[in-house]
Amino acid sequence: MNLIQMILWITISACVFALSLLIHKEMVEKSVFSTIARKYKTQHRRRKAEENWFVSKYGVIENRSIFYKLDRLILMSGLKRRMPHLSGETFLGVVILSFVGTAYFGGVISKNWLLGLFLAACVVTVLFIFVIFHAGQTYNRIEDDTSLFISILSNHAKSSSDIVTIMSRTLPSMDGPIKELISKFLLHAEQTGNVDLAFDVMKESVDNRTMQTIIVNLKNCMHYQANYEEVLQQMMNQVSEALSAREERKNILFSMKITLVSVSIMSVIIIYLIGKGIGVDVKAILTGNLAGQVILFITGLLYLFVITKLFGVDK
Repeated sequence: MNLIQMILWITISACVFALSLLIHKEMVEKSVFSTIARKYKTQHRRRKAEENWFVSKYGVIENRSIFYKLDRLILMSGLKRRMPHLSGETFLGVVILSFVGTAYFGGVISKNWLLGLFLAACVVTVLFIFVIFHAGQTYNRIEDDTSLFISILSNHAKSSSDIVTIMSRTLPSMDGPIKELISKFLLHAEQTGNVDLAFDVMKESVDNRTMQTIIVNLKNCMHYQANYEEVLQQMMNQVSEALSAREERKNILFSMKITLVSVSIMSVIIIYLIGKGIGVDVKAILTGNLAGQVILFITGLLYLFVITKLFGVDK
């Protein structure tokens, strides 16, 4: 009987393997994977082209689409430099797969589905914090280099009144995210011949309010033939004020983080003291029944939400 079962399993395995080979061969011959990848790239390029056209025709408005927001977050993080194929859809797919996988395996291993869901939420939080952290680094790098950018622009504005020429001469002296912004501006200006659109796309490619203001002012200078040197000097004063405000904001956020940690530690201590004082094992009550686990689960989600928000505003 064992021999018959072994033969049966070998036959089934061989059939499944042969069927897999046939399916793979058919997919390769019909270029299924290439077709899917090409369709995805075409849709991604079409969506970007539609966004650029909309900006040029109607200006910038708030887009509430989750794919747009994720695309923008990935763009601001600078991760596309190391992972060119990364997009909002790809990141969302990774998040969903990570959540489902962690929730399933966490629930099976711990035999507690609430714990599995909380671990899945932790993994998703870590993924978002990773991207938000890199976006914050890009934001701060732009803010730190803005004074140098204005200074170099002002120097080249003395010898030219054409903003494209001024930008092209400024490009070699810059580095990091601002250099990428200038390169994108020059590329769109050259490809489309529409400097207005190049400014709009440049503005949409940065999340730093100070830099966005500078871009809008440069665009207005181009239209009204204003003196770039005078406007840039005024913007230099605005940048100094923005940097001072950033330091104040950093101190406030640091205080908020210290308060969050202190409240967390004191909560644990208070629960422990209450349990000792009245002779009740509070930890067992919270972890030993469904109601207590639900309370801990909701509290944990709130903490994850607060932590993510702190990272989001800590720029």
